[in-house]
Amino acid sequence: MKILHLFHDLMNLYGEYANTLVLQRALSEKGRAAEIENMSVGDELDFSEYDLIYIGSGTERNQKVALEYLRPYAEQLKCALESGKIVLATGNSFEMFGKTITDRYGKEHEGLKFFDFTVTEGAERIVEDVTASFEDEKIIGFINKASQIEGVTNPMFVIKQGVGNCSGSPDVEGIQQGSFYGTHIIGPLLIRNKFIADYFADLLIK
Repeated sequence: MKILHLFHDLMNLYGEYANTLVLQRALSEKGRAAEIENMSVGDELDFSEYDLIYIGSGTERNQKVALEYLRPYAEQLKCALESGKIVLATGNSFEMFGKTITDRYGKEHEGLKFFDFTVTEGAERIVEDVTASFEDEKIIGFINKASQIEGVTNPMFVIKQGVGNCSGSPDVEGIQQGSFYGTHIIGPLLIRNKFIADYFADLLIK
């Protein structure tokens, strides 16, 4: 199997490269070998080569750089998702896949428009430990964001303690639609939650 760590240098604010290593180990424990390939700005992308594409969290500035580089590849990435490729985006990387991102200065950045949610960045950061549920399992993690996400109809997590997507939807977090999984929960997520690592390993094997 092949795992693509996209923007491994640009979007790796919290050492989230470890998520790919944990997933590789989870697959190994299940008797499957996985290769991790790192790619970033300047590389020619071909998503059809990979079984899972992972993007981590970055600064708000780096997020906009990644968004602009990814824009010409949007249709190719959409086709990869429709064919069953898995995308896992943690931290603020999943915000790129909505309709718009309005930054703290009021400038609106067009998203990739895979989903209908909108993002509004604020001046103050939201920094909290969180507990949530996923597939009836308890998940723990950490959120450090400066954004409110509105319009998500298929959240990934149900929040038990901590912040959700926005003040209007405090009990749900992230997005899970088709084979796309996005969450602000970092930690890194797969290191702190073996169930999630095994979930994605099983999903890849299936």
